[in-house]
Amino acid sequence: MSWDAFPDTPLPQSYGHFRQLKVRRHAGVLLLGLNRPDKRNAIGVETTLDLVQAMRAVHHDPQVKVLVIHGHGEHFSAGMDMKDFFDHTERDPQVLRSARAATDEWRARLMRELPQVRIAAVDGYCLGGALPLLECADIVLATPRASFGLPEINFGFVPGGPIAKSARSALGVRGSSYAALTGRPFDAQQALRWGLVSQIVSAETLSSTTLALAQDIATQEQRLS
Repeated sequence: MSWDAFPDTPLPQSYGHFRQLKVRRHAGVLLLGLNRPDKRNAIGVETTLDLVQAMRAVHHDPQVKVLVIHGHGEHFSAGMDMKDFFDHTERDPQVLRSARAATDEWRARLMRELPQVRIAAVDGYCLGGALPLLECADIVLATPRASFGLPEINFGFVPGGPIAKSARSALGVRGSSYAALTGRPFDAQQALRWGLVSQIVSAETLSSTTLALAQDIATQEQRLS
């Protein structure tokens, strides 16, 4: 089953409208798909505002037992789109300030406080500012072609405080230091050894394996509630 083949039942009005996310809910499972494939799902202004809106709605949705985060297209996420966040030529400064505040809100608070089980499914790039999505997940599935990293030092700066904190929590002292100080990417096997990834599955079965796991957990959660 592909991500788009997952049944899509109508969402409550509390979810509102999303610009750079695809959100589907069925039988206790909610799919939150980063949907900016032309930018390798880099998290820009609209994406981060959508993430805050979605996580607030999910938090108060008793029908959702499991949240699955994934990317549409060939990549999970190339990280934060810093140009988008600081480009004052086309955006109102107040919108940019709101987006930067929203980034801190979803990655430092909202996602950590979600009562649902959280699963991340990674294919392709998962870099920099996308790591908090994995750190906050209970289970991370990745394909052999997944590529992780903290590339910031290659551009002359170090990972921001929240990203560095997430990396330290997810990768441990040695893994996070290596990734941050070298800027080198690492593969799914290394991510598995460092504890960032729970299981490696084939690219062809990533969606079906993730969805089957999510549905099994949702069934168990419904029995307990």
